[in-house]
Formats: sequence, structure tokens, C-alpha cells
Amino acid sequence: MYSHSSTSSRAAHRLRILQTCFSRSWGGLEIQALEMSRQLARRGHDVWLACCPGSRLQHEAASEEIRTLAHDVSGYFHPQIAWSLGRFIARQGIDIVHCQLSRDLSTLVPAVRLSFKAPPVILSKRVGSYLSKRDPLHRFTYGGVSRVLAISNVIHRNVLETTPVPPERVITVHDSVDTDLYSPVRADGRSVRREFGIGDDMLVTGFVGRFSPGKGHEELLQAADIVRKQRDNVRFLVVGEASFGERQYELKIRAMAGTMGLEEIVLFAGFRRNIPDIMAAFDLLAFPSHAESFGVVLIEAMAMELPVVSTNCDGVLDIVVNGETGIYVSPRNPSELAAGLLRLIDEPETRHRMGKAGRRRVLEKFDQQKQIDKLVQIYRELLPETNAGERK
Repeated sequence: MYSHSSTSSRAAHRLRILQTCFSRSWGGLEIQALEMSRQLARRGHDVWLACCPGSRLQHEAASEEIRTLAHDVSGYFHPQIAWSLGRFIARQGIDIVHCQLSRDLSTLVPAVRLSFKAPPVILSKRVGSYLSKRDPLHRFTYGGVSRVLAISNVIHRNVLETTPVPPERVITVHDSVDTDLYSPVRADGRSVRREFGIGDDMLVTGFVGRFSPGKGHEELLQAADIVRKQRDNVRFLVVGEASFGERQYELKIRAMAGTMGLEEIVLFAGFRRNIPDIMAAFDLLAFPSHAESFGVVLIEAMAMELPVVSTNCDGVLDIVVNGETGIYVSPRNPSELAAGLLRLIDEPETRHRMGKAGRRRVLEKFDQQKQIDKLVQIYRELLPETNAGERK
């Protein structure tokens, strides 16, 4: 397990935190839940992560030696699970319940009330909704939430428009990246280039993300087809795998690449753990997603001093500064995407300038330690004075 006594100060003020994410998928939401749990534990807090049994999240958390609670929370209210979680919250003296998936509130809010301890409930809101949630059920569940942490400005607005949560309870807290891990000084992409037979004279356009409709794989392939007809020194390295229930989509994209005759220039790397080294093999990043509430891959790439060509949608607007850290293109427009890629391919000085500016922006706004500091401050502000004292 992580040490819970790295310093006497941290040990004296540690919190008991239950993180929850009952999702069977594996993507940005689940990775951020895992990373948040990891970082809080490393700071000396007592952390448990409640998740679905047999899920990728449970497996990854176990490999990190993060304590997990396994409950099969699919759909909405689960009385027996709510009772079990309520007993756990009371028995462990949980200070904060942090929910990473809004659907789970219908089980967690009753669990907290059944605990008779009533620790504050925080919701990280990562996905927008077009449905009004002001019916009695949602008034009950959202009424039990002390703070909603929106991961971007577009999600912040969406929460205010669709839920009964008052504005003073909604805060924008962006996702973040470990800027020590994601550092061009530390990472080395040479072995990745050798693995895929990419010479030093080749430029690599990278793509990192799960195979899921709306991520822009089709547009990436179409743009690659345009680029190869004008430049013969470019390779496209596609990193990621299908998430739960999306294997057929991955097979479709791979077949599409074959049908278009792109096998030699579009290389599929599959799932990789060493993303900093993978990105160190890139010269630029393509982000053709149709809609994103944020886009963690963008801040990871910018931390690695990579310029980005990104669609100008939703949460991306909080991250990329057009003309400074990257180039905006319209969603679902492979011609614009290809034009943006070609500009960066042809302008090494622009790539260098945008890459440096991107890392500066990440250090200023999306550094993980700063965001964890902010999160812990929010936790402590919600605790009654009698519970916020020293823990031995």
C-alpha cells in the first residue's frame, strides 16, 4: 500500500476519502478517477475506490495497490448496495465521498444518508447532458451533493442549465497531468520509432484515444490519405484500443485503413502504458474528436511540447489557444484537418514555438499538483470544523 505517513504534517491532517466510479468502460473518465485516487493516497490520505467488479478500473487500481470496493452498480438505484456502502462509510469514518459518474448518485446519496454520518458528497461532472434533470428524483439526488466540479466551462454551463444545483455549488476544476512524468526531458521516443520502423527523416503525426465513435478516426484516415499524396515523409501512429462494447468499431476502422491502402503510413500501436515515451516519438498530435467535454490527451501532448491540430469544440476551447499552442479545425472536416497537419509538417519553427507555448500553458493551468492542492482545499472547506482537525 501507499504510505500514509510520508510526513508528520500530512499524517496529522489526512482525510478518509471514498472515490466512486461504477463504470465498466476504460477511457478518460476512468483514468482520471484512478489518477485522482493515486495522487490523494500518495499525499498520505486514506483512499478507497468503489468500482465495478472485474472492470478494467478495478484491475488497474489493484495493480496500483489502491484499496477497492467492488459493487455491480449498473443503471440506477440499488438499495442493497446503498445499505452496504452506507455501513462502510459509517464504519470507516469517511470524511468525503467523491463521485466520478453522475449516474451513481442515485445509489450514493441514499448510502450517505443511511450512514447517519452524512459526509459531504462531491460530483465530478465530466459529460454533458441535453436532458433536464429537475424532476423529483434528480432534485433528491442532486440535493445531496455539496459541490459539483465541472471539468470545463462548457460542462459548468451545462450543469447550471440542466440540473437543480445552485450556481454557488458549481466550480470549474480542470483535469490535470503529471508534468514531471509528461516531460520531453524525461521521455525517450527512440525505441518506439525503432519498433515501428520509423526513421529519423520521418515526421510522425500521433493520435491517442480509445476506439469509439466520435473520436474522429474516420477523419484522421481521410486526412492521412490527403497528406500522403503531397508528402512522402509522414507516418501516422494511432494509439489506443476499443473500450467495453466497442470492439466492432475498432475492427471497422482497421478495415477502413486497409481498404484505403494506408497500411504503410497508418500504424496501429494498440493499448500502451508508456504514453510519455509514445508521445516523445511524435512530432505533432492530431485531435479530430467531434465533441469533447475536455480532452486530457491534449494537455498530455502539450506537456510533452507537442503542437496540436485540434477540432475547435466544447472543452477543447479551455485548453488549446489557436495559433499559439495549436491549430483549430472544424469537426468532421478531413480537408481542414489535413491542411492543419500539412502546415505543421512544413513549418518546423512553428512546431517548436507552439510546443514550448503548450508546455508553459499546461504548467500554468493544468499541472496535477496544483489541481490536487485545489481539490484538497475544496474537501477541507466542506468539512465541519470538528471533523477537520488532526487525525492520528
